[in-house]
Amino acid sequence: MNDFSISLGVKVFESEGDRVISGSLAIGGFSEDFYASLSYWHRDNYLYQWREGLGRLLSGKRHSAVVTTMYNPSKSNFIFWWVMYLIGDNVHIQNHVLLFEELERPFDEADLYSFIPVRETQTEEGDPISEWVVSISAIKRCIDSL
Repeated sequence: MNDFSISLGVKVFESEGDRVISGSLAIGGFSEDFYASLSYWHRDNYLYQWREGLGRLLSGKRHSAVVTTMYNPSKSNFIFWWVMYLIGDNVHIQNHVLLFEELERPFDEADLYSFIPVRETQTEEGDPISEWVVSISAIKRCIDSL
């Protein structure tokens, strides 16, 4: 089964007027680099949330997420995250942008996981939603490396 990893560098720099740190997420042969904003969370906040989010899956929670860019919810209208759905011994992973204006209630960072949408595999137009599948053991290996 595919491997899963997520990492965050240490060098802080500026991108488009925001202090950021570079990160990388890899699922099997797919990889994506990203900039994690430091305008609201610090590096340790991301690492803590990743351990927590991945740990939820290991404890049997059916859905979770890792946040790759968190902004101050009172000053922003979105975050970037990868949502994860545990189905059997496999984790289905999708890249999402959580738009606060589309929520039925105000976003609450303390209740982050309650905002994970129901898993869908097609858009409203019937196109497939990009999704990667890894084993729960790949998640365990990732959390052990964080």
